[in-house]
Amino acid sequence: MSKKLVIFFITLVSLTLFFGSFSNSAFADKITLDLGVDDIVVQILGAPPAPVRQPAEFEPMEGVLIRYSFGISYQIIAEMAEDVQVVTIVANSAQQATVQSLYQSNGVNLDHCSFLIAPTDTYWTRDYGPWFIFNGNNEQGIVDFTYNRPRPNDDQIPVVYGNNHGIPVYNMGLVHTGGNYMTDGHGISISTDLVWSENSGLTHEQIDQKMFDYLGITKYHVVPDVNGGSSIKHIDCWAKYLSPDTILIREVPQSHSQYNAIESAVDYFESQKSCYNTSYNVVRVYTPNNEPYTNSLILNNKVLVPITGSQWDDEAIASYQAAMPGYEVLGFTALPGYPWLSTDALHCRVMGITDRYMLYIEHTPLSGYVNGDDGVEIQTKIFPYSGEDIIDSNTCVYWKTDGEDWNSIQLQPLGDNLYHATIPKQENGTKIYYYIHAEDESGRSENNPYIGAPMAYSFTFLSTPNNPPDKPAKPSGPASGKVGTIYMYSSSTTDIDGDQLMYWFDWGDGTNSGWVGPYNSGATASANHKWTAKGTYNIKVKAKDVHENEGPWSDPLSVSMPRRYTFSRFLERFPRLYQMLKYFL
Repeated sequence: MSKKLVIFFITLVSLTLFFGSFSNSAFADKITLDLGVDDIVVQILGAPPAPVRQPAEFEPMEGVLIRYSFGISYQIIAEMAEDVQVVTIVANSAQQATVQSLYQSNGVNLDHCSFLIAPTDTYWTRDYGPWFIFNGNNEQGIVDFTYNRPRPNDDQIPVVYGNNHGIPVYNMGLVHTGGNYMTDGHGISISTDLVWSENSGLTHEQIDQKMFDYLGITKYHVVPDVNGGSSIKHIDCWAKYLSPDTILIREVPQSHSQYNAIESAVDYFESQKSCYNTSYNVVRVYTPNNEPYTNSLILNNKVLVPITGSQWDDEAIASYQAAMPGYEVLGFTALPGYPWLSTDALHCRVMGITDRYMLYIEHTPLSGYVNGDDGVEIQTKIFPYSGEDIIDSNTCVYWKTDGEDWNSIQLQPLGDNLYHATIPKQENGTKIYYYIHAEDESGRSENNPYIGAPMAYSFTFLSTPNNPPDKPAKPSGPASGKVGTIYMYSSSTTDIDGDQLMYWFDWGDGTNSGWVGPYNSGATASANHKWTAKGTYNIKVKAKDVHENEGPWSDPLSVSMPRRYTFSRFLERFPRLYQMLKYFL
């Protein structure tokens, strides 16, 4: 009996004695031991040390996980191997030698290739591959789940990978799949309601709790699938996080059977708040014939997009370029015999491997109008997971105004990984662009936003706090009139800051003037309107200043349509008859 086997049985007996009296309790599920041929794998079923953070796909990646035989072309593999480590799962050492020869023949950089020997069932590494986290000790971990397919070899890959790389594996006890999961890196994630149906023994609240305990997810968007009854119900078939506040969603013509469901999803996400507490920026990619364009892979500064030879390929590439300026967007056709499908494409067949020692920059960007009487302070947290020191002289805020060159200000430490710098005061109304840059002694160099200058954040300086306009005067104008006739109404107000004002008239019939102006503070604003139906309407008006700061609504003016005619007013239209009747009466 080998030494490892003896250790296994000693450990097993000890655990049996310790947990024996808890066989029906949660303690019995804390640790499982899987005796492998060459090693013992310890899988920890308890939650990782808090707080937990799960990185997003668009954060730094050190590699990708793929499987032989491939579902992707050598062209894709060679492209990935230019920049990151390509980890290929092979069944045995003989198969590894075969793959190495194939890589060499097809221009793949072998210096950026390594291998994981393990049995597998399929090449869908995205669906069954490991989910990487950083635990409360700032150490990388792997969260495992029960793969939602009856493929036992695939289901073991997270544990095998963790054991191979010395990374602890935490099993969250949830049935799931990687294709049905997107996260923003800040505690917000998205799946379709497949996760509910596959975990019907758990309440939605219990699922949310597991997502928080194991992945640090504080907001879990579980949404209806938009792709119809034949879909596999994976979120990556129709939506994708491009950044913490930007979501890509497929677009189809109105005649498409899924049009209403897709547009409902767009409406939902546009109504939600991102981790920055701003509305999501929802961008679209046109997929009229169910092209798989959302099933792309973000790999550091590149975006790999599955294309099909369709007339819409160029438009899809352009959609990504517009949404992700500064990234290199590349289109790839499918491997012959392994076509891209609307439910299975590039993203499904490649799993990103998060940089274990990444240099992480956490920052909530400034936007809109920001008071800058004393300059504007930029705060950020910087975590060197490598454990190496930050290079202070190269860690800074880059900033510029329109048409000017970039300036830099060194970030100063405040303790507990917090840094700050102050952009100096500028003239009122000046637009500022900025991004954060950090370097550490491990050789890592990162930006926030990830791509740096091409996607720099922006805000506008205010030299003094801005006040909203005062309440406008009650609108003045005819209190009655004829349907179909145009009437003019006026109002005015003042702004304590002396800003110019825009006015919005609400006509009480479900329509409005839109913003009219600008007008100087105190000047009278006017707008015209005609009503198309009889009734009584309440007109009201509000104002906003040039900084988008809105004031309150005015008191309403009641207007009746049509005008009511009295008999005497009728007679006034006939003066001689009116005078004769006055004489006799």
